[in-house]
Amino acid sequence: MPKSEYDKKFINIELKEEVKLKEAANPPGKRIMDHIIWMDNEVIPGAFYSEVVWFWPGVIGPPEEMRKKPGLAEHTHPFDEVLAYFGTDPKDPHDLGGEIEFWLGGQQFNLTKSFMVYIPAGMKHCPLKHIRIDRPIFHFTMGPGTMYTWEGAKEKAPELKDKSKYFVYHDKPDLKLPEFRHPIPENVAHRLFYLDSEVVPGANFYAETLWFWPRKINLKPGEVPKGAPEPHTHSFGEFIGFFGSNTKDIHDLGGEVELWIDGKKNVMRNSFLAFVPAGVEHCPLVIRRVDKPILHFTAGPSKMYTL
Repeated sequence: MPKSEYDKKFINIELKEEVKLKEAANPPGKRIMDHIIWMDNEVIPGAFYSEVVWFWPGVIGPPEEMRKKPGLAEHTHPFDEVLAYFGTDPKDPHDLGGEIEFWLGGQQFNLTKSFMVYIPAGMKHCPLKHIRIDRPIFHFTMGPGTMYTWEGAKEKAPELKDKSKYFVYHDKPDLKLPEFRHPIPENVAHRLFYLDSEVVPGANFYAETLWFWPRKINLKPGEVPKGAPEPHTHSFGEFIGFFGSNTKDIHDLGGEVELWIDGKKNVMRNSFLAFVPAGVEHCPLVIRRVDKPILHFTAGPSKMYTL
């Protein structure tokens, strides 16, 4: 596979070395999970934390046993966090293809639909348990801390207010995009989720996610199609990620994406996560090939998507 040509100052396609050591958690001969990318201030100076993972079916215990396990311990962060799990059924992208048990503010949620959850700074969350994984599940988490840090929850008593408002399961109704971003036809991409302070009141994070479907794209070399995002800047740092769905090679993008950052063209054929600092011009963004479904997300610590 041809290598990507990218600017390491802004784009990461590799897993942080010390995170690789955690792969020993996979039992010998079994593939429970694969980290794709880890991002923080050490990987790209100025970047905030993000982690991207695949979870694989058929290797965890029976559901009744998984419910009894303690799961990831309850904890808090000094920063807001966005956590998401996506199913991979192209006929029903909102079907998680499994079951996740997740506790937020002392309230238990059992989730069988693809979801995104916004976790305010200081809010207790977890245990997190993978009850069933029937199909490959894609997961990412991120927060505007420069490193991943956490504290054990000090209060064990459940909080009383309903936390269901922090979960997002669909695109934003009547979403109005900036003029330079045109609506994408459903046969080209399927929009999954949209998060901002109107979707989750009080949220300090913007995020959106969609699948791009395989199709024939007829573009001349160097051509920028009408409707491609134009050069712009934000007042906040932004993540832009594209990830392939080839389960035999998690780094294969299954297509080609051209992303311009700070006046430099980056040609990407590997799954990647870009961090664009506040005020740095980025785009045009051109999707030149989609041979297999590609998952895309963009996010940043802002109440709304603004220029």
